[in-house]
Amino acid sequence: MSVLDPSDQGATLPAYRLPWRSRLAALVRRFALATLAGIVLAGIVHIVTILLIPLVSEHDAATAYMSFGTGGKAELLTPGASGQPDLRDADPATVTAVCSYDLSGGPLRVVARTGTLPLGLSLHRRGGGVVYAITDRAAIRGTLEFVVMTEAQHDDRLAQDEDGETTRELRVVSDTQQGLIVARVLMERPSDRSEAEALATGVACGLAD
Repeated sequence: MSVLDPSDQGATLPAYRLPWRSRLAALVRRFALATLAGIVLAGIVHIVTILLIPLVSEHDAATAYMSFGTGGKAELLTPGASGQPDLRDADPATVTAVCSYDLSGGPLRVVARTGTLPLGLSLHRRGGGVVYAITDRAAIRGTLEFVVMTEAQHDDRLAQDEDGETTRELRVVSDTQQGLIVARVLMERPSDRSEAEALATGVACGLAD
């Protein structure tokens, strides 16, 4: 049996016999390299995301349906209809109507009458994202009503309120001037479509007083 001479400078110790400090230094170097690679990858993803924001914002729902419901009433969306953008994740049991808004002309008042079918309203900002949502369970005497406004318009509204006056007006602040009100009515049976369409398109969205 050959015996390794410790004085032999050309001999290499097995990895498991390396000094613990050397092993620790190797682990630290590997961890530092992995961390650096993660930071570089995260930076690349962040830059790409920023560059894609303008492209993505042009394809959000509020932009796609900006010409719908401008007459003060929510306009029905029909999947597959010509002249309408494709409705993503359309539920065949749901009737959808939309009403676009532009707060540059002043706050928007949204009024919806409830019925026997479930009704929900949601406010979508331009660029994507839901700002506010409410269902018919919050209706007062069969009516859902709220006012959409910018932060500056909200401050003006507060300044106009009389001291000590408690307003019952539900105010929703939008962080973008343009957006979309989406009304969804759930049908329980196919025969409910007429009633569901009437509820969805009955949503009023005009300038607040």
